[in-house]
Amino acid sequence: MSQLKNDIAPALLPAVVSALTVCVVRFFTIPWSIWKGAALRLADMRQRDEAEVLASSRSEFPVFDWLRTAWDGLIFLSWFIGAIMALMAFFTVAFSFYGGFLSGISAMIGTLVTTYFSVIVMSLAKESLIIILSIALNVERISKEKRT
Repeated sequence: MSQLKNDIAPALLPAVVSALTVCVVRFFTIPWSIWKGAALRLADMRQRDEAEVLASSRSEFPVFDWLRTAWDGLIFLSWFIGAIMALMAFFTVAFSFYGGFLSGISAMIGTLVTTYFSVIVMSLAKESLIIILSIALNVERISKEKRT
């Protein structure tokens, strides 16, 4: 038992720090990573070479390519739409009969926080669909390789 304490004790503090970093800090930074990744993928689409465009147009699963790109577009646009919705929430609540300035600020902050973290749910949904659809895409590639 004492040897177990000697083995675990030095690793306990780094493990706690790592766990807090993953569970707390990463939770607040992952929406930015997801949004930035979607923006970079959309920007890279403009620089694809002609062979990639031709290959994706000949695919038996054109909806797969469109869905993947459209979902990135939704993730990218979500923060802009959220900012507009936050302003609308502020003005709607702040200038309503029962509202007030502080209530408007609260509604705006609530909308912004919800929108910031909504990209996690959107990305999870995208990844779930992509996993299912990528199986079909891999089956298509394997069948093409067997034909040649």
